[in-house]
Amino acid sequence: MGFQIDNPIFLLLFIPVLAVLYLYWKTITLRSKLEKRTILVVRFFIFSLIIIALCSPYLHFSVQGVTTVFVVDHSESVRNEQNKMYDAIEVAIEGMGENDTYAIITVAEEAQISQSVSTREKSIVSTSVPTKTSFTNLEEGLQVASSLLKTNGRIVLLTDGNENIGNVKDQVNVIKEKGIELDVMPFTTSISQDVALEEFIVPKNLFNGEMTTIQSTISSTVDTTSRIRISKNNEVIVDEEVSVKEGTNVYTFDYVVHSPGIHSFHAEISSEADSLSQNNVGYAISNVQGTPSVLIVEGAEGEANNISPILEASGLQVDRINPVTLPTSLSGLLDYETIIFSNVSATDVTLEQMELIESAVRDFGVGFIMTGGNQSYGLGGYFKTPIETVLPVEMDLKGKKELPSLGLIIVLDRSGSMAGYKMDLAKEAAARSVELLREKDTLGFIAFDDQPWQIIETAPLSDKEEAANNIRSVTEGGGTNIFPALQLAYEQLKPLDLKRKHIILLTDGQSATNNDYLSMIEEGLESNITLSTVAIGNDADRLLLEELATEGTGRYYDVQDASTIPSILSRETILTTRTYIEDNPFYPTYVESTEWSRIFNNGVPQMNVYVATDPKSRAEEILISDKGDPVLVRWQYGLGNTIAWTSDVRGEWAGDWPLWEKWVELWNEMLTWSLPTYQQEMFNIQQRINGKEITLQVTSENIDILPLEARIVDEKGKEIEAQIRPTAPGEHEVTFQADTGIYFLQLSKIEDDQITSTYQTGIVVPYSKEFELTVQNDSLLKEITYLSGGIIVENPEDVFRELEYYPTERQPIFSEILLIAFLLFFIEIYIRRFGLVSLAEKVKRKLNQTSNKENERKQEVEQTFSRLKKATSKEKGKFINTEPAPMVKQVKQEKEHKIERKKEQQVDQHNNKENVEDRMKRLLEAKNRKNK
Repeated sequence: MGFQIDNPIFLLLFIPVLAVLYLYWKTITLRSKLEKRTILVVRFFIFSLIIIALCSPYLHFSVQGVTTVFVVDHSESVRNEQNKMYDAIEVAIEGMGENDTYAIITVAEEAQISQSVSTREKSIVSTSVPTKTSFTNLEEGLQVASSLLKTNGRIVLLTDGNENIGNVKDQVNVIKEKGIELDVMPFTTSISQDVALEEFIVPKNLFNGEMTTIQSTISSTVDTTSRIRISKNNEVIVDEEVSVKEGTNVYTFDYVVHSPGIHSFHAEISSEADSLSQNNVGYAISNVQGTPSVLIVEGAEGEANNISPILEASGLQVDRINPVTLPTSLSGLLDYETIIFSNVSATDVTLEQMELIESAVRDFGVGFIMTGGNQSYGLGGYFKTPIETVLPVEMDLKGKKELPSLGLIIVLDRSGSMAGYKMDLAKEAAARSVELLREKDTLGFIAFDDQPWQIIETAPLSDKEEAANNIRSVTEGGGTNIFPALQLAYEQLKPLDLKRKHIILLTDGQSATNNDYLSMIEEGLESNITLSTVAIGNDADRLLLEELATEGTGRYYDVQDASTIPSILSRETILTTRTYIEDNPFYPTYVESTEWSRIFNNGVPQMNVYVATDPKSRAEEILISDKGDPVLVRWQYGLGNTIAWTSDVRGEWAGDWPLWEKWVELWNEMLTWSLPTYQQEMFNIQQRINGKEITLQVTSENIDILPLEARIVDEKGKEIEAQIRPTAPGEHEVTFQADTGIYFLQLSKIEDDQITSTYQTGIVVPYSKEFELTVQNDSLLKEITYLSGGIIVENPEDVFRELEYYPTERQPIFSEILLIAFLLFFIEIYIRRFGLVSLAEKVKRKLNQTSNKENERKQEVEQTFSRLKKATSKEKGKFINTEPAPMVKQVKQEKEHKIERKKEQQVDQHNNKENVEDRMKRLLEAKNRKNK
């Protein structure tokens, strides 16, 4: 056992303590010098104990046996070596001593305890195996292992040494300071046959029309062939089969860039001799400078014929596509400065594509313009979509243009095939449609599988929230039988006296077709009932559903992407409940105080038709109709500018506007306003990767202290959580977590709460180094043993050898020392209050009282012994030289006590008798006197 203090610096407090005690001796006067000296000594001990307690004192106890913690690498690079690792641990355990113990830690991307500290009798039970094995974090493995060792012990690291998260050497220094020994048991990497795309290079900065070289480096462990596919913004530009030799192979491809913007490149290889797919991909980003590009998405061919030549004549590059070829990645949209939707229905655009457009506008300043038509705005089903969020107008007219009365029944397939994503979207779409209805509208909701289920009774809508909750509560059921449910809907709508009655049928399956659908629909038309159908997925009976919609004078929707279901139901509900088309010719009125006012000073042409919408609160109206509805309105959304033109551009609705002499000037102004307006400031970006943590060192060419905001989004437009912090004037650090792929960085400089400049670039996160064709990292393993003083273990039995420093346990005694100090403190208070003499006298008096009691007891015993001796001598006539037994003495005393108590009772009885007689005598005398 030993004694130790952790904070000896507090021993310096003895200097002021001695000074205080000296002043006390010189200045304080007490009853006696003895009392003064005593208090001085007590105070010295009190101060000394407190100082020692502050030094964190411990008692050391020797510990028997060695505790060894095995840290087992479970990452992908050694995934086939785990059996060998545990076999080595088994051999080591067999050589354990009786007092030895062990524990097992598994580590890959994260570390966890697989087996707590156990003895030799407990075999290995590996119940905790990491699921995230794409990285190796040896630092965390050693950190968890050292936490299991309360005293000195040993850690054995079983790995190939290829770490890619953290820095194991930092943790080695920490455990060495704790006195923990660290050994290494090396294992080779388990990748024996593989082909990997080691490097994929595309120049970061290019010019439009420039010929560039794309370089791919492939590493292989065998001779084989491989197929290389390279795509730009999801468009394949290289697809070739190449011969691959063992070792490193470099391939180059020439490519001409045809459009400006931020381009993403993706490379992928495939080979028969491949064992890992994770290392077969590569990504690159290139920023192409050139003429601004505009993307026009046309709902029908020729929709944009009256605006496309205008934009091209302005020197812009114009791409015209239909909704089917709309980009499905953010990089595909960032090729363009402005996107124009010309009469495009929301049912032709997926939710994912809408979210990408919203991200491009909000985060990267891409402009967006929507023109009107019978497939646009509310008529196109954009209610509560990301596109409505971007635009300066709302699709719900909030009470205007309503029809007198409406009856709507939604018939939804709840069969087992609808379970999951399709069912969730269909229910949410139906619930969203309820929001578009008025309280006086009639609503019914029927779900069906092999039979119909009435979820909402067909009646006037009284509680929208309750109706929506009932719709969301529907669960999937069994088979599919359309006719009974559809027939029930017709039967419920026929007797109702309503101006418009409509049924929407949604199903993803097939049903019997021998029922008389046509007769039912014809009878329904006589009662003014129309029918629209939605075929979901490839298994739906398209022929039947399309025929039903045609005969029912409704609309047929063929849904391949379930995310379009909400737009379909919104469109159907809006077309049924409201009149959005305003077809009375009028002359739009322009709103003054805008820079576009000069275009309309000499008057404007007549307009025939537009789609009714409501302007948002911050929107800036340029042209309005005779009914006050917006015709041309703009606003800023995030970093981007968006415009709504509620008439068409073909001329059928807009009348003579496309022929107007100011038409070209108007569209040039609209397009110019929609283009990104922020000044582009250059930044230098340096990237550092630590596992999944990406750190970007951002350096500005202009050294200032203006705050900088950063946004990171992936290719799907989803924002990634990121932190930015300044490190020096003009320098910032951005950190975020990301998997393999392409990400986009948007930097915005803020001055007076306003964005003054922006910068956009792409960030490439390569696949984990865990999947590289690497070998055992002997240099790191040797450095670990050098820093820690451990060894490279060749014989597993050596892991339980004696430790260089014998382990001990520490027992803190801080509280015990403080308790003694408090006790001495109370003793000092007593001495100062009552004096040392008083204390001594009380102690002496206490001792005297104890002595007197002992003497009295001895005398009593001697007297009792003398009496018994005399009595015995008289009875037997001889002297008994023994002390009477305690029982005899006790019996005699009890007998004497009984005799005394009996005499006392007799006296009391006699006295009581006399008292009673006296009282009776007095009562008789008093009575006689009263009678006289």
